[in-house]
Amino acid sequence: MTNTWKTMALVIPLALVAACTDAAKAPAEAAMAAAGTAVDSLKGEATKWAPEAVKGVEASYASAKDLVAKQDYKGALAAAGEIPAKAKEALAKAAANKDALVKAWNDAGGSITKMVDAAKSRIDVLMQSKKLPAGMDKATLAKAQTDLSAIQSGLAGAVDQFKAGDTSGAMAKLSALKAQGMELLKSLGMQ
Repeated sequence: MTNTWKTMALVIPLALVAACTDAAKAPAEAAMAAAGTAVDSLKGEATKWAPEAVKGVEASYASAKDLVAKQDYKGALAAAGEIPAKAKEALAKAAANKDALVKAWNDAGGSITKMVDAAKSRIDVLMQSKKLPAGMDKATLAKAQTDLSAIQSGLAGAVDQFKAGDTSGAMAKLSALKAQGMELLKSLGMQ
C-alpha cells in the first residue's frame, strides 16, 4: 500500500497541472506558428508593392502575440487563424500592384521610344535636305538634335532607375521625358 500512496502522491499533482492547462493552448501555438510563417512570407517584394497591406498583417500578428502573452489562447487562436488568409491577400495585392506598374512603365516607355524614333527619322531627313522647311533654320535643327540626345540619355537613365527599384522616380522621369518629346516633335513640325 505504501507504493500505491507514493505513486498517487506523484501522479495527483501532475494530473492537477495537466487539468489546469488551457485546452486551447496547443492549437493557439500551432496557429501562431502558421501565422509567423505567413508573416515571414511577406518580407521583400510584398513590402515594396503593398506596404499598407503588409503593415495590417503585421499588426494582426502583433495583437495575436499579445493575446498569447496574456494567456488568452482562444482569442489568440481566433486572431492567428485569420493571418494566413490576410497574408495571401497582401501577396495578391502586391502582385497586382507590381503588374499594374510594369504595364504603365511599358506603355510610357514604348510611347517615348516611338517618339524618339520618329524625331530621329525626321532629323535625319532634315539633315540630308538641301533646303530646310519654312520656319526652321540650322539653329533649330541643331537644338532638336541636342534635345533628342537629352531625351535618349534621360530614357536610359530612367530605365536604370527603374531596374534599381526607384519605380516612382523612374515614372516621374518618363513623364518629364514625354513632355520634352512632345516639344521636340512640335519644333520639328510633326505636331
